Amino acid sequence: MRALYAKGNMMNKFILLISILLFSINAMASDELVEPTRKLNGSEITYEYTSGRSYNVKFEEAGISYRYLTGSKPETWWGPFPYQAFEIEKEIYMLSWFEAGYGDYVTLLVNFNNRLVYGSAIISGKEVHFHGARIKIVNP
Repeated sequence: MRALYAKGNMMNKFILLISILLFSINAMASDELVEPTRKLNGSEITYEYTSGRSYNVKFEEAGISYRYLTGSKPETWWGPFPYQAFEIEKEIYMLSWFEAGYGDYVTLLVNFNNRLVYGSAIISGKEVHFHGARIKIVNP
């Protein structure tokens, strides 16, 4: 009987612990979606991916424009392409854009707090890009 009590007591503690953890996770997660933001407009960043690719990106009301600094035409600005962005936490942005005519779809997670970028892209509808980058320059 003592073994059954100990086993039941252990099960109750386990259930209590799981309940506390689940409640904590739910309390930390926001239950509201954020609205799209244009806070990035007027800013410009330069970053370099672990793959060696380097980009200079500027955000404007007309859209996002970029230079592929390690490509064959580093002086050429591509864009502007309409973009969407969310500020998912203070100074952390999730953004994306589609380059009509090229078939490129790009998504970035930009973290100004630790100066990191994570990028995912489908390039020309064929090539998959999935890399992290370090932000080298931020203007304003």
